[in-house]
Amino acid sequence: MRKSLLILAVMFIFLQLTVAFLPSERAVQAASVYGGEIGDFLDDIGDLFSGNSVAKIDEEVYLGGYPLGITIDGDGVTVIGLNEFIGEDGKLCCPALEAGIELNDVIVELDGRKIYGSAKLSEIATQSEGRKLNVKFLRDGIIKESAIVPQKDLTAGLYRLGLWTRDSSSGIGTLTYVRKNLNFGSLGHPICDPKGTIISCKNGGVFGCTIDGIEKGQKGAAGELKGSFCFDKRIGNIYSNNKYGAFGSFNSVPKFCGELISVADISEVRPGKAKIYCTLDDNERKSYDIEIVKAVSQSSRDDKGLVLHVTDKALLEKTGGIVQGMSGSPIVQNGKLVGAVTHVFVNDPTRGYGMYAKWMLTN
Repeated sequence: MRKSLLILAVMFIFLQLTVAFLPSERAVQAASVYGGEIGDFLDDIGDLFSGNSVAKIDEEVYLGGYPLGITIDGDGVTVIGLNEFIGEDGKLCCPALEAGIELNDVIVELDGRKIYGSAKLSEIATQSEGRKLNVKFLRDGIIKESAIVPQKDLTAGLYRLGLWTRDSSSGIGTLTYVRKNLNFGSLGHPICDPKGTIISCKNGGVFGCTIDGIEKGQKGAAGELKGSFCFDKRIGNIYSNNKYGAFGSFNSVPKFCGELISVADISEVRPGKAKIYCTLDDNERKSYDIEIVKAVSQSSRDDKGLVLHVTDKALLEKTGGIVQGMSGSPIVQNGKLVGAVTHVFVNDPTRGYGMYAKWMLTN
């Protein structure tokens, strides 16, 4: 009780002294809106008493803006396509079709090994050297078994099964940053199942990705970057999927890690001009002009701290604004990394949300 009274007394004295030095009520309002020194000082004092004080991040990271193929391992992979290819004998073949595998079957085991992702399926087939493999799969909830013989693709020179599969969860996202220890952050929002539930991540893969096309966004319908994974080029692992993004580590220093950038504190971010970095169907990272419409003052970790408006004519012409696959695109203002693009306004694809980079780096 005595401690509470003491805190109240200190706050009362502080406020009395502050009022004595302020020129007018209008000046206080302006400082609060625009994050001036008085507003920042008041916020810091409030954080001190509320326990919300967060240390400023003094760190340089490698700037992202590159597409990633991200998968989260699950129980089996779903067959979404069967495809023929030219075998060593010059004839079309499809080992999966010959093994009796059908669309929507879920492959759970190949050659006695559990299948958690498409990459593992491809790896086993590639290393088989054409020997017969036992495959287990689920069809309508019933486990079935068959034998499958991978064939060597005459064009690719690799042993293949002749099928396309989908992991329990997979998609394209944009890399936001890479730390010097090779840990990285991407997306700025969680990977969720169709019901909107955050998918638990025990392990996952990161792969090279090529953007093949763009579905332009329009009012009422979000657009999308369409790309393909390079499953033979696993470049890292995912170790966490949470409210603030997908986080992992690279196996080695990516070739694009050459540009270090400082991370801005939330107090430095202002409404005004900024840039986002992303990769479109020319597969070259470029910067595009945006405007930060609103920068919410946040003293504790939260998402959607920024409201963005795309103003770049070239980006608007190609995508219509923010589209799926651009999540994680780094936002740069005054030469510092301030945040990542996270969401698009469905009714206006030129606008969307972003979250502060600071919160991603505290993961």
